Amino acid sequence: MASECVYVMESLFQHIYSLYHQRVYHAAQKVLRDAQLAEDAAQETFIKAYRNLDKLDDMAKAGAWLATIASRTAIDMLRKEGKRKFISMELASWELEQHYLEHIVIEEVELRETQQELERDIRELKPKLREVLALRYVNEMKESEIAASLSLPKATVKTRLYRAKAAVKQAKLQRERIEYV
Repeated sequence: MASECVYVMESLFQHIYSLYHQRVYHAAQKVLRDAQLAEDAAQETFIKAYRNLDKLDDMAKAGAWLATIASRTAIDMLRKEGKRKFISMELASWELEQHYLEHIVIEEVELRETQQELERDIRELKPKLREVLALRYVNEMKESEIAASLSLPKATVKTRLYRAKAAVKQAKLQRERIEYV
């Protein structure tokens, strides 16, 4: 069981590495302006990421998470190596701001994609499940209010909500498995 967990974590990490290595390298390169140091920073970034992979709650934000680690690692390297004199504070500040804005745009796009996928998953639910889910989360009704408005027992509403959330979660997991492969 433990070896399976390690295998899954290593597979996940390899997947993250292959997806984001270039992005991490470029984030470090923007700060360091040195290819070799940027490669070192990228390597250090992935070591830190591997050690803290359990802290990543949302895979959709993995790229931004890694880029932030890379930028901070690169800044730390500048401090350690005394390379500050090669980069004016204004330039470094501007580049970090541009890098940050780039991540905000990427996160916004990823958020929209996730929202569209969620909406599609909800549309694919059975009408009874979709109805209680909409009443609960769109209309912000309590379970007792939903039960009264649909003339259903509260236990039925709870069951339908549970099944609807489970179906949406399953669709998301299935999609992630397909993307991972």
